[in-house]
Amino acid sequence: MDINGAFGSAVAALQRADEGMQRSASTVARISAGLDQREDLAAAMVEATTQQTLAQASVKVVNSVDELEATLGRLLDTRA
Repeated sequence: MDINGAFGSAVAALQRADEGMQRSASTVARISAGLDQREDLAAAMVEATTQQTLAQASVKVVNSVDELEATLGRLLDTRA
């Protein structure tokens, strides 16, 4: 297993989720202010929820990588 690759992928996914949440929030704000009639509020809310789920999954990956590194560190300390 490539720990650094998993961590890097999770961090990249967190960044994408953050950008997606910002876009969704901006869309919701424009719709709420009456500035954009072309956008769909429901679609923006679904997108925000999707990005939230992506962020939560990414955090779980980061936590798993952290736990794995700690376990490997303890194993190496035991062997040394």
